[in-house]
Amino acid sequence: MGGRQVWAEVDLQALKDNYFKLQSYTKSEIMPIVKADAYGHGALPVVKTLIACGAKRFGVALLEEALEIKAVFPEVTVMVIGATEENDSETLINEDIIPTIFQLNQAQALSEAAVRLKRSVRLHIKVDTGMGRIGFRETEIAEILKIAELPNLIIEGIFTHFATADQKDLSFAKKQLKSFQTVYDQLKAAGLTIPIRHTANSAGIIQFPDSHFEVVRLGISLYGLQPSAQISENIGLQPVLSWKAKVSHVKTIETGETVSYGRTFQAAYPTRVATVPVGYADGLRRALSNQGEMLIRGRRSTIIGRICMDQTMLDVTKIPNVQVGDVVTILGKDGNEHLTATEMADWMSTISYEVVCGVSKRVPRLYKEA
Repeated sequence: MGGRQVWAEVDLQALKDNYFKLQSYTKSEIMPIVKADAYGHGALPVVKTLIACGAKRFGVALLEEALEIKAVFPEVTVMVIGATEENDSETLINEDIIPTIFQLNQAQALSEAAVRLKRSVRLHIKVDTGMGRIGFRETEIAEILKIAELPNLIIEGIFTHFATADQKDLSFAKKQLKSFQTVYDQLKAAGLTIPIRHTANSAGIIQFPDSHFEVVRLGISLYGLQPSAQISENIGLQPVLSWKAKVSHVKTIETGETVSYGRTFQAAYPTRVATVPVGYADGLRRALSNQGEMLIRGRRSTIIGRICMDQTMLDVTKIPNVQVGDVVTILGKDGNEHLTATEMADWMSTISYEVVCGVSKRVPRLYKEA
């Protein structure tokens, strides 16, 4: 743990269990999404575990993420589902990484590089059906057909991304799916048949089976977190990541004394304070100041005062015998209590994705092997 008494535990058996549970929801090939260092869990150990589960195709957001995986696992298929630069074309081809294409000029640069290298390159077309980020619109069929005419390019796949598949009301997701199918059908009618379609994310896998095509993209739920509170079905997912630290100091302050920057906490009674060596540089958001909780000795303790860069203080007045060296659970289970990334996200009016992705690199990951 590098001498620092803070760490994250990643349960690779829970990861495998989640994969197989979600696999039972679809007959499609699963492409695990391992962008952002596998949502903060560690891309390489996660990929290694999922290869053992049978996964052969992985999705990332950045070329750098793809290169990291291909350097260790050259046999797997890796797709960049985000943007790549035109000057990345030769790297994409040489490393056999699939890019997402959403502009004609990207495809032209890729084709020119492929001709120059005397290689063929696979790509996937992104269609914007209502997310409003990147992708060809339904009115830009002609642009996609121009790409199909470029030499040395293989249009292996076509995909879109849902904006509301994690909500109870799937009407907009259904509208997006219809738009996607219209684009696909028009391309096919024009003579372009694309073998792989993918639209379903985690939410789509769980509650929108009509969106399952040849491939589905499994993201947040792989890591044991529900896509949103609006998905009520409990499928028994297990959070893969837990986050812990050890108490570094304990003291009692008197009534009227204050804690941390800005003196935002003032003791209303003699208060037992435990200091924990974790702060916002570790990913514990400052927005949790004076409202977030942690677990000590199986009980909840409230964060008091402002969270510092490297340290956080807890009120442990009502928890007997708290001592230096006691384990503090920031995320995870302690006895009968459980703090989830979803609950922490609710305190900050955000989403669990942001919580787990935000656990910084300086927090060591300890892996429990499957």
